[in-house]
Amino acid sequence: MNTKRKVVWKIAIVGMLAIIAVGCSKGDPNGSESTKGDTSKPQITISAYDAGNTPPEEGTIEKNRWVTWMSENSPAQIKVIAIPRTESVQKFNTLFASDSAPDLIQEFSGAFRNQLYDQKLILPVDEYVEKYSTTYKKLLEEYPTLKKAATMPDGKMYGFGRINGLRPHNVLMVRADWLKKLNLSVPQTPEELILVLKAFRDQDPDGNSKNDTIALDMGARSIQVLDSMFGNVGWTISDDKMVWDWERARAAAAFKKQLYDEGLIDKDYLTKKGSGYMGLYAQEIIAGKIGMWGTSVHQSDIETFKALKKADPNAELQVIPLPATVFGQFSPILSNPVQITGMINAGAKHPEAVMEYVDFMAAKETGQTLKYGIKGEDWKEGPNGCQQFINKEKTDPKIKYTAAYTMLFSPIVEGSCGQFQAALNPNDPIEKQYMDLMKQAYEIYLDEKHPMPDFTHPEHVPAMPGQLQTSFNNATKNIGDIWTKAVISGNSYTMDQAFQDAKSTWDKNDGKNIEEWYAKWYQDNKTKAFFTKDFYEFKLKF
Repeated sequence: MNTKRKVVWKIAIVGMLAIIAVGCSKGDPNGSESTKGDTSKPQITISAYDAGNTPPEEGTIEKNRWVTWMSENSPAQIKVIAIPRTESVQKFNTLFASDSAPDLIQEFSGAFRNQLYDQKLILPVDEYVEKYSTTYKKLLEEYPTLKKAATMPDGKMYGFGRINGLRPHNVLMVRADWLKKLNLSVPQTPEELILVLKAFRDQDPDGNSKNDTIALDMGARSIQVLDSMFGNVGWTISDDKMVWDWERARAAAAFKKQLYDEGLIDKDYLTKKGSGYMGLYAQEIIAGKIGMWGTSVHQSDIETFKALKKADPNAELQVIPLPATVFGQFSPILSNPVQITGMINAGAKHPEAVMEYVDFMAAKETGQTLKYGIKGEDWKEGPNGCQQFINKEKTDPKIKYTAAYTMLFSPIVEGSCGQFQAALNPNDPIEKQYMDLMKQAYEIYLDEKHPMPDFTHPEHVPAMPGQLQTSFNNATKNIGDIWTKAVISGNSYTMDQAFQDAKSTWDKNDGKNIEEWYAKWYQDNKTKAFFTKDFYEFKLKF
């Protein structure tokens, strides 16, 4: 029975009007709200990121075929509350203030989870897992680190999560064809990196006889990559102590200043507007105007690669290691292998129903349906045992936005089939090249000899109590502004001045007590917290 007829049949059984039956159909993305269905099920509200990528013909992130499908097939009736992807915390705070926050809060920010815990706005979930869970309980038993990652200072779990496995996140990409054309080697040190960038700036690598290339983009990922190169990530572990590392921050800012002063980056980067994670410089990359940039090899970035190859079929890219500095050789930040992504609102009327919904969403069959569509209709098992789209072009609009609903599904349960590259076609020359870039990133960055410098992923960083956390947030924001001012101010504001002003700002914002809190936290938790060294047990093979 096809999807639409099945829903109409169900609703007809309970005597609903024919027009409502059509409206609630899975096949009608603009149908009535899912709460018009099986009233014997408890209704719960869930949050879902709205990234603005839901095709109009599919409806909205709140009302579409999949919200209907989840309501029909899960143990609860679902109502979705849309959360702007780039302003999620602000939106959640507004909803909590008006007592209208969803029962299931789905959010990546560990800092926000810490805030909700401190304010007693979320429930411990241990009891609900024990009484109402089977699938998620099994996942916890198989991956005990998942429980470790969700456990708060009182020893109880305050959230649900997923096991992603360890993958690269940020990467440093270079135009390999430009390196070849200019007879340059992959830079091994900051000094060599400067020489390569100067060549990109001065030697007309695109061959248009114009001085119009940007040596290095300065989007968010590139800034993060440069900080990782110097190990400038704030808290570091040195001699078995947690310290705030000022020298790394100074060195990273000085290098950015050199790039800025020598015209190796876009001097308007602070005011440049853009959208998405590729963000500010996607069009310049596609146009072949940039020689090196920070990016990722995620699903969201393949379209930029394809557009570049369409514009210039001869363009060659290469993922390269971060140059070694006096602080060591590091990798850029890695994707979080174990994420806590869902929390139960302390005001939820049916927390047990939320738990049962989490169980449903953690199931392999549910995750695969939302990721790939209906088995037999949208996909089948291919020769390698992984999903193979029957008509990818037809299915793509239906699944373009479903990542908003799969935050509780663990890709690792699919094995190698759960990785993005499984959906790529190695017989397609462009997709094969992208797979090669992904393989480079896995081989270069998942090497424990060159770890990411962060002591853990930002989503697992502990939160300090109330005012200390507020002071820390104020300090880091203002200090970031100070370093940026030094980068763009030439001789009028030196690094020495910035360094003194940064330390003064730290001291004025209770820096000493912040350092003491983190030092104690580390000593108390160094054997039980989820640190970067623990990540590599989840390393995925390409």
